[in-house]
Amino acid sequence: MAKEQFIYSHTRQLFNTVESVSQRSGVSRGKAFEDLLQACVAALAAETMEPSYFETIKDHLEGAQGKRGVDLFPKFLAQLIEGMSEQDQDLLGDLFEEAISYGEKGQFMTPESVSELLAELTVNTEEKMNQGHTTTINDPCCGTGRMLLKAGEVNPKAELVGQDLDARCVRITALNLGLRGKYGYVVCGNSLTLESKFAYRIGSFYHESPNGRRRGVIREIPLEEAPIPFVSDTTRQAAQDLFAHEAVPLKTNQKKQIPSNIIEVPQWLFLLEQRMDNVNSEKDTDQIEKEEPPSTRSVSEQDNAKTQRKLF
Repeated sequence: MAKEQFIYSHTRQLFNTVESVSQRSGVSRGKAFEDLLQACVAALAAETMEPSYFETIKDHLEGAQGKRGVDLFPKFLAQLIEGMSEQDQDLLGDLFEEAISYGEKGQFMTPESVSELLAELTVNTEEKMNQGHTTTINDPCCGTGRMLLKAGEVNPKAELVGQDLDARCVRITALNLGLRGKYGYVVCGNSLTLESKFAYRIGSFYHESPNGRRRGVIREIPLEEAPIPFVSDTTRQAAQDLFAHEAVPLKTNQKKQIPSNIIEVPQWLFLLEQRMDNVNSEKDTDQIEKEEPPSTRSVSEQDNAKTQRKLF
């Protein structure tokens, strides 16, 4: 296998630690990475996720003390924090894409420069600020949280809400937001079918643990307490119709069939954008100029007087 190529220099250190955990514990690189993510989230949860933490590390306890896989877990978190302080970039997303997922299921993260541009085009820093309302920025397929991070830079007072199908991406987003002092929610679920698995609340909090008062920045919450990112019925129906007509059939040797009501966000987004490009290319210039810009399409008032904005 070719040597992994990373965008950021600090990603290489994280990768080497993942490899060492994998070798020490006798697990795959992907398994080591997932467990490290879960352990990092638990470490920032002020001892509210201890059962989850101990369940996570049980596969990394074999060997002499100092030589076990679990002994490298604190090193990974320390490298992540140090790397973020020196390179304020999505190091975990870089590692995930280049050495873990390799673009599986169309998981290619939006370049940070593009995320910054989209945030500047779509996020209004003045909206609702003078009316006492909180602006909520909603990304229903957030990946590793790059667009949310850039949107939070454009509007630091906004509450950030993201959702993704992949639990690994959800935990990366939680870490990216939590370690940067952002506030919001990250949900693991499907924005089209509105099926959700778990949710995190991001933001500083205190917890009275048996060992004393602890401060954390990530905590798992009941799904009913989390605002679920959504797409409109019109967009959902258009995506489903497009997917039904243009999706590539599964290979016959695939054992696991994807349920017909589940649509993977990256694939339908790509198909939808492709169809829109084809439609736009057939229109004349005057018609295109009269169309409403995409950045103004997706604002809706919620019962709690918060404003949700989609970033795509």
